[in-house]
Amino acid sequence: MIPYGKQSIDDDDIAAVVAALKSDFLTCGPEVDAFEAEFAEMVGAKYAVAMCNATAALHIAMIVAGVKSGDRVVTTPNTFLASANCAAYVGATPDFADIDPLTYNLCPRALEANWRDDTKAVVAVAFGGQAADMPEIARVARERGAVVIEDACHGTGGGFEYEGKAYKLGGHPWADMTTFSFHPVKTMTTGEGGVLVTDNPEYAEKARLLRMHGMVRDPEAFRVFGREGTGNRKQETGN
Repeated sequence: MIPYGKQSIDDDDIAAVVAALKSDFLTCGPEVDAFEAEFAEMVGAKYAVAMCNATAALHIAMIVAGVKSGDRVVTTPNTFLASANCAAYVGATPDFADIDPLTYNLCPRALEANWRDDTKAVVAVAFGGQAADMPEIARVARERGAVVIEDACHGTGGGFEYEGKAYKLGGHPWADMTTFSFHPVKTMTTGEGGVLVTDNPEYAEKARLLRMHGMVRDPEAFRVFGREGTGNRKQETGN
C-alpha cells in the first residue's frame, strides 16, 4: 500500500527542535527570522512571512489583497479545500474555472472565458508541485485588475521554464504572493507550518502585522489595521 505520507526526520532535525525547546523562544524568535530569510533566498523572493500553516497564509493573502464580501475569487477545482475556503473566510465567493487536461492545473483559457467583473483575485495552484501556466494566468488576471496568488503548497523547491529562462515557484513576476506548506505530506516539513512570499514590501509588512493580531509598538498602526489582526504566527519548533 502506498502511504499517505512518509516524512524523513533525521538526527539534525531532532537536535534543532531540542535546541529550540531549550532556548528562550518557543515562538517568533531568531530561528523563525533566520528561516524566513533563508527561505526567501532559496525561492528568489524578497520577503517571506512564516505562518502556523499554509491555510493561514492563504487566509492572510486574501486580506492583504483586499478581498472582501461581494468579491469573487477563482481557483481550480482540483485542489485542497483551503484554496477555495480562504475566499470564504473573508466573505468572498469562491468560484472555479476548469483545469487543463494535460497539467491538471487551472486552465488560463477557461479562466478568461468565464471571467466576471466582480473577480478580485485568482488562486493558481501548482498541483503536485507542477507549476500552472503563471505567465498566461497573470495576463488574464492583471489585464482585468485582479490579484494573482500562487498556491505552491505542493511545490517547495519546484519551478518552471518560460521563454528559455528558469523560474522558481514563488520567485517569478507572475504572482503577487505565493504560499507554501510544511505539512508532513509536503515536499519539506516542519511538523506543521506555512509561509507567504512576495516581492511587494507593503504586502509583506501587512502580512507580518496580521500574523500577530496587528500588535506593534507603533500606536498609529491601530488606526490603519483596526480589527484585521489574526493569530497565525510560526513557532520555533515548527508547530
